[in-house]
Amino acid sequence: MKIHLLKFVILITSYMPLKMAHVIGVFIGWIYQIKNSKMKRVAEINIKRCFPELTADQQHRMLQKTLIETGKLISEMGIMWGRPADSVLALVKSTEGEDHVRSAILGGKGVLLAMPHTGSWELVALYCAKHFPMTTLYRPPKLKGFDAKIRQARQRTGAELVPTDNSGVRALSKALKEARMVGLLPDQEPSMGNGVFAPFFNIAAYTMTLLPRLAIKYNCQVIYACAERLPAGRGFKLVFRLSAESFADKDLHQATELMNKDVERLVRECPEQYQWIYKRFKTRPEHEALIY
Repeated sequence: MKIHLLKFVILITSYMPLKMAHVIGVFIGWIYQIKNSKMKRVAEINIKRCFPELTADQQHRMLQKTLIETGKLISEMGIMWGRPADSVLALVKSTEGEDHVRSAILGGKGVLLAMPHTGSWELVALYCAKHFPMTTLYRPPKLKGFDAKIRQARQRTGAELVPTDNSGVRALSKALKEARMVGLLPDQEPSMGNGVFAPFFNIAAYTMTLLPRLAIKYNCQVIYACAERLPAGRGFKLVFRLSAESFADKDLHQATELMNKDVERLVRECPEQYQWIYKRFKTRPEHEALIY
């Protein structure tokens, strides 16, 4: 029943103008705020920890904006997953830094595209798969009946989805050798044994090492991207940022720290659109107290 309801909601909201969807998203965000939801409590902890330089009032305003942006993320899901691809891509009103991607691919280098959970990462993947040969890791959702819908949505502009196992890693390696694009989400906690602790907003965060390993091994170009929501439902601005340094001369820990610094730099450009509702610091170093 839950799967059918979710599919129905996506179908209905896919017909909405983005502006209307975002108005609904604002309402959802205020509900999270008023109800003192779990999302609110997690976001509040993250913001206080990551932005200690802000006053209490500034932190509270960022929390309110974050919950509203989270509401917009939810309300625009139907548009991102349910509309025809050309209609979704028409919501991209401008791009910044896309030449970095084209230069790398034309120069015969593979591109590791890191898509942090900021703005609309679904739109970033759709846009890039439309314009560049792109391979991305795919983990089936917990809602098993929703797997086919997500696959169809994410593949409709040409992305090749590969599983999160050894065969998937081999496919990513092959794509980079052939100077193609590989898309990864760099800011989710990996399973134990597949990460290391590295600073993120000056807090030790258990961090995936797949992207740093690939960057070191294949000396490819690492680029960070996000689709930033424009005000009043006007659409999105796609931003592409080069890594601050080369990964080639780094060891694994140094490269992982570099990745987190790069992600933080991108997040700070529009911090309220980051997924602060996620327990990014759930896993702690030995003998360190839990944060949540």
